Amino acid sequence: MEKEFFRSVIHKADFGYVLLSSHVFNDYRNAVIEDANEAFASMVGCVLEKVINTKISSSNCPFFAGDFENIVKNAIMIPVFHFVPELGKGFHIESVKSSAGEVALIVRDDSEMSSAYTALKEKQEQLKTLIDATPDLICFKDSKGRWLEANASCLAAFALTKENYTGKCDNELAGYTLPIYREALEGCARSDENTWQKKTISREEETVTMPDGSVRIFDAIKIPLFYDAEKTVRKGLVALGRDITDLKNAYNEIRRQAGLIRSLFNTIPDLIFYKDLNGVYLGCNKAFAAFVGENTKSIVGKTDYDLFPREIAEEFVTNDKIMLAMRQPRKNDEWIEYKNGSRHLVATVKTPYFSSDGELRGLLGISRDITELNRQSIELKEMNANLHDTIVKETEKNRKYEQILFNQKKLADIGNIISAMAHHWRQPLNALGLYIQDICQTYKEDGLNKSYIKDFETTCMHLIGNLSDTIDNFSEFFRPQGNNSAFRIMTEIRDILKIYEAKLAYHGINFNSSCICGLNFMDCQEFYEDSGCDYQNIIVDGYKDEFKQAFINVLQNAVDALDEEQNSVVKEKVISVSISVEDNRLLIKIYNNGKQIPEYVSERIYNPYFTTKGEGRGTGIGLYLTKNIIENYMHGRLYFENMENGVAFYISLPVRKQAPVSGTV
Repeated sequence: MEKEFFRSVIHKADFGYVLLSSHVFNDYRNAVIEDANEAFASMVGCVLEKVINTKISSSNCPFFAGDFENIVKNAIMIPVFHFVPELGKGFHIESVKSSAGEVALIVRDDSEMSSAYTALKEKQEQLKTLIDATPDLICFKDSKGRWLEANASCLAAFALTKENYTGKCDNELAGYTLPIYREALEGCARSDENTWQKKTISREEETVTMPDGSVRIFDAIKIPLFYDAEKTVRKGLVALGRDITDLKNAYNEIRRQAGLIRSLFNTIPDLIFYKDLNGVYLGCNKAFAAFVGENTKSIVGKTDYDLFPREIAEEFVTNDKIMLAMRQPRKNDEWIEYKNGSRHLVATVKTPYFSSDGELRGLLGISRDITELNRQSIELKEMNANLHDTIVKETEKNRKYEQILFNQKKLADIGNIISAMAHHWRQPLNALGLYIQDICQTYKEDGLNKSYIKDFETTCMHLIGNLSDTIDNFSEFFRPQGNNSAFRIMTEIRDILKIYEAKLAYHGINFNSSCICGLNFMDCQEFYEDSGCDYQNIIVDGYKDEFKQAFINVLQNAVDALDEEQNSVVKEKVISVSISVEDNRLLIKIYNNGKQIPEYVSERIYNPYFTTKGEGRGTGIGLYLTKNIIENYMHGRLYFENMENGVAFYISLPVRKQAPVSGTV
């Protein structure tokens, strides 16, 4: 009756009531829910009829899920807070064990505690997420060095997983991961023990060799925790590790570069120093220290007034102030005196230096000894003062030397001209001889009369006139000109070709000439002053005498080249001269069908005294003088071209606008 009354009261209570069978402590999985009230069913959201008389293990009520057996056992001693994630709330549980082994549970819904617990769990999850997300290594160990918790970075660093690390110490974990980590884990264990012995936070660098052979360096911080203030009972150890490999490498590289810069700084012979805004030296190189006569450390903190005589110091300070006021680099030359009494001129460049935020902090100075450079500069100025006169004298000397060579070549070519004249005179002289013989024969035969005598006189005087003209042309050709002047170049070309015509014929050379003006006037026997050729009145500036000599040199070289072919397979010797004008330049082409000029000759063909002719046949200065005359004195160009069946030399000259046909020069 009492039991029934108790149950009726319990079922009306506002707290939850659950009665578990006696199997709960001996066989938790088979323990049966013998009774429960409506308040409990309402709290946990279950149907009361489906809960009563069911096993805890088979109950679909979320309240009994998880490690519920331990909760029941613990609740006998003290009330236990039980949070059910599926319900989103927590409960206070008190358990009473009867003598028969049954357990009665008193369950109360604790909304406030549930909210606090939920908030705490959320914070714990956030903290765990944050710890797992951090790239630093974080590990919690118990007093015996067993791993309790480690973040993802720590597990990745030692190739561990959550399943194989919990509850194991460093030496044990060495058997669960790659062999390459064994040395690092054993080192961690020794480091942990050193931290426990010191009983305070420790910090040191630890290295871990990675599977790829690289070595990572970690800044390891270890914090020992104790239960008592005297630090005699160990509680646990917190280990933090930050990968400083890149930072360490960067630091080492900075140190290396700083050492290199320092070595360079002290090796440079220039004087280098830097000061603050008050003129106090912050540093210098060894060259500056040697100049001052002190070591680099003793100079730091001093001013110019501490290091130099007042007069020199004031000059330095003044230059500093001007540069700082301008806030831009400034160069000035300064005479300084070394400790040994020698005076040197230095070129000093001072420049401001600024902080990263643009604030003016001081100045940097570099001084270079230019004493020797200054001396050489003075000497150079003195040399330049006389350089113009020297150039004029040397130019005149070279001009005279070239004139001597020119005259020598001209004398050497007189023989060729006389030979050409001889060929030119031979026909008229033969004709005169025949006419004289004829008049003698006619006299013997009494055939002379006035008409015959008149014809004889006319013919002979014509022949004598031709001979006289040849002498005049010869005399005019070799009459010295000497001065730079303007002249009709076509007239000079015509006269030369008329003199050479007979010689070319004597040598069996087929000669032809042409011009691109359209009249093809350059038939030497038909050319006359008023031919109407477009090129007849072309004017060039230069030395007429020298030009004629240059033209003869090229023409004679063509003759010599064909003479060398007398035993070759050349069937017909040909020399042709053609004239054209384009872009105010006259182009004279002298072609012969002799051998091409080989490469080894072309490289030296214009060198003085170089010749390929036999001994006694050439001086080796003809083309040298020709090129000099055409290019240096007449601003033209001389060049040659190997063609398919011979060689062509070109003389290119600038021309004036053509003078009128009736004009004179």
